[in-house]
Amino acid sequence: MSRRKLTRRQFVAATAVSSAALITAPYVRSAHAAGKLTMGFWDHWVPGANKASTDLVNEWAAKEKVEVEIDYITSQGNKNLLTIAAEAQAKSGHDILSMPTWWPHANSELLEPVNDVMGPIVAENGQVNGTVNYLGQLDGKWLGVPACIGSQIKGPCSRIDLMKKHAGIDVQEMYPAGAPPKADNWTLDTFLKAAEACQKGGVPFGIGLGETSDSTDTCGAIFQSFGAQLVDAKGNLTVKTDEVRKALDFYKKLIAFLPPDVAAWDDASNNKWLVSGRGAMIMNPPSAWAVAKRDAPQVAEQCWTHGFPSGPKGRFVRNVSSRILPT
Repeated sequence: MSRRKLTRRQFVAATAVSSAALITAPYVRSAHAAGKLTMGFWDHWVPGANKASTDLVNEWAAKEKVEVEIDYITSQGNKNLLTIAAEAQAKSGHDILSMPTWWPHANSELLEPVNDVMGPIVAENGQVNGTVNYLGQLDGKWLGVPACIGSQIKGPCSRIDLMKKHAGIDVQEMYPAGAPPKADNWTLDTFLKAAEACQKGGVPFGIGLGETSDSTDTCGAIFQSFGAQLVDAKGNLTVKTDEVRKALDFYKKLIAFLPPDVAAWDDASNNKWLVSGRGAMIMNPPSAWAVAKRDAPQVAEQCWTHGFPSGPKGRFVRNVSSRILPT
């Protein structure tokens, strides 16, 4: 019986899945393999999420009789980014590697364009969103296939009880389940007053001011709410504007009501803050709530995920790109 070799392109064309787990404990399928692929996926925060991705890969591998090895790489300490950088420098590593945000662009000269893969996907399912379109392409070439392994819409997650008690806000009434929002008064001014009230009540909002994505994504939503941009579409610096000054002034006021160590927070810190029961709100609900449901059900049952407050230029949302799977 002849053995056929499976290319990375054939794999991506067949399925666009991704996930993650510990890099020290890869999953391997090898029985009667007709080809071999190595994959590096992000280590998902949500309990059980990695297994779901592994099951999808396992199902495909069994059908195609392909030997698959998956490394689940944590983003703690930027391990995933260090892995991308190391493999790019070595020009060797995983056949398929999950890349967040701007990393496909940074490694564009090392990635094989996948327009012939994305073409049929878009034709069948419609256009991808603007963020993915921007981050996944360069000079008309698709650098990877977008994969949705985690929710990228990360609005506020509030404690129902604590927001009522300290800020006088009923988040369930403001954002009723299965009904249109009643959030006209949910503005940045209201948000600031609520942050102050909760801080005085001993349960501050858990909003990071560090250098990792959770902090910068929240900053982006707040800046957009003021119409503030640091760089325009043409790449010109636009820092010295009234809008940027207003956004910075808002942050100056907000900082006074946040935990004292937020400048050192990473992407896990706000999750831990919510699960610990010490905070009334964070800006990263899905994974934190899932962990709370497992480890602190009394916290999880009081969590309500809802919309971002509106600013002078509108209501925006924390949003980071879907991860990209270059081949």
